Amino acid sequence: MRIRLVNNAPGQNLSLSEAEEPLLFRELRLKGCLECSFAVIKENGGFTVKGTVSGSQEFACARTLELFSRPFEVEVEALVLAEAGLTQQKEDDGSEDLFTIKVPVGQNEVDLTETVRQLVILQEPMIPVKEEI
Repeated sequence: MRIRLVNNAPGQNLSLSEAEEPLLFRELRLKGCLECSFAVIKENGGFTVKGTVSGSQEFACARTLELFSRPFEVEVEALVLAEAGLTQQKEDDGSEDLFTIKVPVGQNEVDLTETVRQLVILQEPMIPVKEEI
């Protein structure tokens, strides 16, 4: 899930399918497309990437074991910093409030797959229960 680091570009919208990211879809139990919308803002020697990710996950109900789909939408905010000496992208786990991603100087895109993966996992219910209608 790569986005271009371009200041004040129109929103970057992605629609990912299982064929494009099979491991991510399998791990997160995603059903259908994963819709992503990001804006990139240049700030203090780096870029801030803000946006939303939405989709649907399939869970087994903890009470009945019946499979059910649950929609979700999560906010994404990450600080992207260029760092000399790096040869590949590196995620920094130092801050709990904001994801920080370091990229090699001159790299004009960032891969947000790991950031999105973590945010989707954090929003999952601890005990999935199908809502009764």
